[in-house]
Amino acid sequence: MRELRWERRSLLPLSAAALVAASVRERLQSAIGAVDVRLFAPRIPDDDGWLVLRAGARTDGLCGPLGVAAFITRPEELRSLVGLAFGVTIPASRALSAVEAEVFERFLRLIAPALAPLCGPTSAPLEAMGERRFSSYFELLVEGGACGRLGVALESEPQPGTAHAAPIERIGEIELALAARAECAELRTAEIAAWTPGAFVPLRRREITLLANGEALARGELGVRNNHYAVAIGRGATTSSD
Repeated sequence: MRELRWERRSLLPLSAAALVAASVRERLQSAIGAVDVRLFAPRIPDDDGWLVLRAGARTDGLCGPLGVAAFITRPEELRSLVGLAFGVTIPASRALSAVEAEVFERFLRLIAPALAPLCGPTSAPLEAMGERRFSSYFELLVEGGACGRLGVALESEPQPGTAHAAPIERIGEIELALAARAECAELRTAEIAAWTPGAFVPLRRREITLLANGEALARGELGVRNNHYAVAIGRGATTSSD
């Protein structure tokens, strides 16, 4: 059993966070070769959560026309990200050397423009923001020869109507895990216990919900097309059925 926990979700559109992830990936690939960047959905940590996220971390951000956005890097992740550039694992038992520290500074300067979808385009340099309070937060998992997490924070929640849309051509290469969810009929426990590979599970109705990375994307009707199971999309998941 898992403990039930409520979590505040950010109003920051996932498309804006995806654009940041895509830009970070492009900039890293141009400098250190093949890497992948996975995106975790934006949320709003509580006060205790922020204490954990920022314990011993450095915060480097930009002030732009849309607000303030920053990278939050914890000590263990700082070593992982520098190790990514060198293709090695840096032991937790030692501090970064002068060369390694300089590599990280260059790493930050390289990816700083990726914050533009959150704070707006700006020519201002990155600045230390250790004392500033933030609201929204999401993480990027950078994977390559090594891997590390990079936190991204936004000072204030976007207001309704704020434009954070990402051009589809910029995020078209982001991979999403697509899944389908159907409402099954009521079954007795004995029937479920008797399931074996190849068994047919009756559905309550033909309607299927498509999910991308766990988020409802669209609804449609289950069917067959060209000898493959398929879903005929009827409407977006947020469209009322009334």
